[in-house]
Amino acid sequence: MKKNLTIVKIGYVDHLVNFNKVKKWKSNIFDIVDIQTVEYLPNSESDDGYLDQKFTRESLQSIISCPKNSDFAVAITSYRFTDNFYLHRIKKNCAAISLYGIKEILESENISTENFIIKQFYEICALSIIVNGITNDMEVYNVVHGDTRGCLFDMNGDRKHIIYNTEKPIICNSCREKFNKKQISQGIVSTFDKELRKIKKTNILKIERYIKKYPFISMSISAIIALTINFLLKGIWKLLELLIDKVCK
Repeated sequence: MKKNLTIVKIGYVDHLVNFNKVKKWKSNIFDIVDIQTVEYLPNSESDDGYLDQKFTRESLQSIISCPKNSDFAVAITSYRFTDNFYLHRIKKNCAAISLYGIKEILESENISTENFIIKQFYEICALSIIVNGITNDMEVYNVVHGDTRGCLFDMNGDRKHIIYNTEKPIICNSCREKFNKKQISQGIVSTFDKELRKIKKTNILKIERYIKKYPFISMSISAIIALTINFLLKGIWKLLELLIDKVCK
């Protein structure tokens, strides 16, 4: 069941993603066996007056391939697709994730880009289990659903909806049935459930989000903590003075 993945960085994306953090993710669903880089990109196929590069799935087919030691190659780029969606299957065993505009959406909810990428890896692996690969568009579209449920298989046609299924995504009941119909063991589904719950904010990001959401309460708590520490330090200092006096007498 466990899949081997190769990450392919297209262009310079290290300023958007901590790839060391992604590679260290522990999973019984997938292993990241290699990280490759493609520096030279094909020319943009869109001439709409804007200066940013945009690519079609077909334009990336010549520069992305799946190594022999991997089940899938997943390309990650900061450039957008011409249809402005963020995940596309490129060819057999190859997919690409566009981070164009994604980081800004995630940062509004203090969600890390690394969590978003890891969630996409789980989606790719889950789709490959259900439809025996990721190349058949029609079969894949029969799995994903248009409405947003916080499910791993939310289509997120409105890209802003990624905030609802990036952290602690679930497998909803109807999608669970799709696993059952394929006679996929409950052990595999349970492994997905367990690992998807691990995709969550660090404690620091939780605190930052709380401060942004409740600035007045956060300031009040900070003031109370500061006063309490000041009071305790004064008390400790007085006790030390008393002890010094007793020793010196």
